[in-house]
Amino acid sequence: MMNKVKLPPPVVFICCAIAMAYIPALISFPQWLWLIVSLVLVSMLIAGMSLWQFLQARTTVSPLALEQTSTLVVTGIYQISRNPMYLSLALLLLAWALWLGSLSAVIFFIIFVAVMTKWQIKQEEQVLERLFGQTYLDYKQKVRRWL
Repeated sequence: MMNKVKLPPPVVFICCAIAMAYIPALISFPQWLWLIVSLVLVSMLIAGMSLWQFLQARTTVSPLALEQTSTLVVTGIYQISRNPMYLSLALLLLAWALWLGSLSAVIFFIIFVAVMTKWQIKQEEQVLERLFGQTYLDYKQKVRRWL
């Protein structure tokens, strides 16, 4: 039996972002404003595109209501990443770490990706495989989990 998701992904994101702000900077580096702005813009674009496609497909965007998924979205941004919504959050965390100029903060970007993969995405994959069978398995073979 699959474990229930304990924290919604935005809550995990916020916890990581807060931890990043308070962890001591063991190694600091300069801010690259152009890279930070680029990551934020790309993140916003990815989030907007992925949400728009879910709305167009009229399926749930809630990671807590996976069983209500009515359509497997595989077009647009979903041809590049199976998890663009989580990718957009990860890119925002990376931008935040770069803004903070702390290698210690980057560790929470890595933690976010690992936590999302293990406790959110893998559970979602099980549900989608059960709901959509071979269609989902074929999609998994064509498109990477993150990028």
